Amino acid sequence: MGLRMLAHRKKPRGRRGSALMLVLVLTFALGGLAISAIYMAGSTTILSKLYDRERDYRYAAEWALAVGKARLTTDTAFVLPDSLYRQVLNGATVSDAAGQPIPRVKVDLYAGIGGNSTGQYGRYVELVAVAFDSSGARHVRRLELQAENFARFAMFTDSWSVGCYTTGEIVRGRAHSNADWQSCSGSPGPIYSDTVSAVTTVTGVAQYQTPGHRVPSAQRIPFPTVTKLAWMPGYASAANLAYTPPARVGSTGGSRMEFVAVDLDGDGTLTGPAEGYFRIFQARAGAGNNPWLTSSGSTPFVTGGTDTLFVRAGTASSSSTLSSYLNGANSVSKSMIQHQCGVFYMMGSPARPQFIPLAVHDTLDVRYKWLIDTLAIPTLGRPGTRANAVNYIKRTQPGTSGYATNAAALLKSGSAYTTGTPRCFPAGDPYLMPVERPGVLVAFPAATGNTVDVLPPESRHGGEDTTFTAVTKTGSWVTWPGYAGTFFSAATRRQAAEEPYLWPVHRTQNLGSKGVIYVNGDIYLSGQFRGRATLYVSGDVDLIDDLTYVTNPASLPICQNLLGIITGNSIWIADNAINRPRYVDGTTSSIARFFDDNQDYFLHAVTLSGVSGSSSATFGVENLSAGPNAGRLCTPVPPYSAQTSGGCINQAGGVIEKRISATFAGGYTGFAENRVKDACLDVDSPPYFPLTGRYLDNEFYEIDPAQFNAMGVAQFYRRLQAGN
Repeated sequence: MGLRMLAHRKKPRGRRGSALMLVLVLTFALGGLAISAIYMAGSTTILSKLYDRERDYRYAAEWALAVGKARLTTDTAFVLPDSLYRQVLNGATVSDAAGQPIPRVKVDLYAGIGGNSTGQYGRYVELVAVAFDSSGARHVRRLELQAENFARFAMFTDSWSVGCYTTGEIVRGRAHSNADWQSCSGSPGPIYSDTVSAVTTVTGVAQYQTPGHRVPSAQRIPFPTVTKLAWMPGYASAANLAYTPPARVGSTGGSRMEFVAVDLDGDGTLTGPAEGYFRIFQARAGAGNNPWLTSSGSTPFVTGGTDTLFVRAGTASSSSTLSSYLNGANSVSKSMIQHQCGVFYMMGSPARPQFIPLAVHDTLDVRYKWLIDTLAIPTLGRPGTRANAVNYIKRTQPGTSGYATNAAALLKSGSAYTTGTPRCFPAGDPYLMPVERPGVLVAFPAATGNTVDVLPPESRHGGEDTTFTAVTKTGSWVTWPGYAGTFFSAATRRQAAEEPYLWPVHRTQNLGSKGVIYVNGDIYLSGQFRGRATLYVSGDVDLIDDLTYVTNPASLPICQNLLGIITGNSIWIADNAINRPRYVDGTTSSIARFFDDNQDYFLHAVTLSGVSGSSSATFGVENLSAGPNAGRLCTPVPPYSAQTSGGCINQAGGVIEKRISATFAGGYTGFAENRVKDACLDVDSPPYFPLTGRYLDNEFYEIDPAQFNAMGVAQFYRRLQAGN
């Protein structure tokens, strides 16, 4: 029998301490997590407290800025120094929403002028709020405020007269009335492209391009006064840009200002900063009123007074025909038409447009052979023969029967050899050289029988913009008091004799200029403007011709030119032979003619009328309801056309006036408004143009507290006022 052996298995040994190690690991891990949680919770609490403190500092700084803005806007006695700053708050305590003071937070507030302290190109106020504790500045906040300028308004009126905006009119820009605002009831009504606000009501039917832009019960904006502008005459005088017109005597006298631009460098453009000037023509005042009438059959009244109708290129009645004046007895209107109205001819070599007043034309080609020969030049674009030219001149010039009708026909249709449209010019204009230069055509030319009056050589060519005459038969140009040298270069196409009579606006030619021009009285105004200036006239301004910038305000480069016109009384678009049509030889629209190079009124400027306080001061149209009917439709909003006499008021700029008045009354009267605010006026303004007294937020800045502590308040404002 065999033996069965049993396998022996060894009993496993226990792992002492492993459970303990596991427990310890878990304990430490859980403890670490607990400690981390505690630490993170503590950090969160600390960060939360830091954020709360930071929020308190920011709140304190913004509260201080709000206090400063309110003080600046409402406190009329609050005045800022021209340099550095004024401290408004010093260690002020800030309360929370519950009225409890915020612990350990104090705030200082400073206010000062930013940039140019004179306000020449707008006014900026810098508010700096510093929230601090015992360790110094913790949060520094800067608010730059821009003073609201009246130039930003497309239309602003202090009071409203009878009338309303109607279909066919458009106001492109901000509009406000310190009274009510009235649109007519007819649909669809005028178009407003921006907000229209009024202190009382906004009524009528209108097309608002953006909803919500009709704002009644608005805050009143104080109208500017003479007191606010008291320093402007001094600025103009210091630069020799102040002028006092001589007193008028009866209907004689009167002065006109014409802005002119001179191509100083001969580059063919008028964009140079120093190429803008103005000149002043002063008509004679005194006995007599018509320098073109003769005394005892000899010479004109060259020392007598000049009627203001010559200065403004007007006629006595807009309803009378030119042929009735020319057929009638001697009168101011007859002389004005003869000597200041005419046509352009292409003349000279190379041929250029030159102006020939009616009085120079005649039938005798021997006397005026220069004209006949010039008209026969085949390079005029429309070749003709000398015989045809002679026949045409004979049919339409003095010395033949029916001269008045023929002359009117010349003005009505022009000649086959003329360029552009017939024109009229105000007294003193260089284009009038063939009649106004002393020694030339001293009397209306006689042509009787076989008598031939030979003209002096000076009158055997037409007038151009360069044929300047300092002393004319109707008055004289005024020398600039500061003239002491040469303006023109060799490339300038101007007479050197013109230089002393140009008043420079830019500092390049006039170191004392701050862009302010002052007229102590009334002035007639027109021209082509280059530069930046504010014209302040204590009396009335009559706009006798277009007043435009040398470049279109919408063309590039933009914002080169800005003109402001401020008047003590009213601004009027004159009812003269330039702005409004005239009947030539009948009374129907088909023979009513414009004697300008366009059929609208163009104005590039922002205007402010009525600062002397007269409740009737306005920007208006002279003889509003008068015709004649030239069939001119102003069509800014097709197909809705306003029926006017003079067309549109095409203005780039704004109108601020003491009292609004109608510019047309339908039935082919006056002018319809087609105004657009110059976009440059949103960010810029003419020099020293008045402010509304309101401030608009411009920009916010956060300042590094450490740098502010190191720099100090005074140095910080020095940098701001230095433009850094």
